[in-house]
Amino acid sequence: MPDRSPLSRSEYRHVVSRFATGVSVVSTILDGRRHGLTVNSFTSLSLDPLLAMFACEHDAALHQPLIGAGAWAVSILAADQQSTSAYFATRERTGTGPDQFDGWASRPGPVTGAPLLDGSLAWLEFRTWATYDGGDHTIVVGEVVSMQAGADGPPLLYFRSDYRA
Repeated sequence: MPDRSPLSRSEYRHVVSRFATGVSVVSTILDGRRHGLTVNSFTSLSLDPLLAMFACEHDAALHQPLIGAGAWAVSILAADQQSTSAYFATRERTGTGPDQFDGWASRPGPVTGAPLLDGSLAWLEFRTWATYDGGDHTIVVGEVVSMQAGADGPPLLYFRSDYRA
């Protein structure tokens, strides 16, 4: 096999941006504070038991509360929730105070208490099943403890580094 120069992170991001993904907000609550993060790495994993997973960057503000709480929720975003996605994707959320969900219509999940965003296509709650090292991310696998379908309509998608519907 011929010698190859190291592959670049920017080229990798450019190439994988060709894969369209759904957009979700993962949330948790720890010590009364609500935390959230936009992810496009959420995916179903198993039907027996009911498992799903996502990847959380080690230096994301959600990482430590998520690991500490051991429970979390996912709000699967609708096409008209692009501003919600953009907010929870921003590392510096100025003017929001200690609660990242202040000003966002949500309700506590019936099992975990993690915030569920109003207007989403679906909601799921999880207990953490396992975590795995994934380089600069932690792969978080959760067992479904509650779920509900929400609004009908088109999903919010992410493709080629931009939102789509």
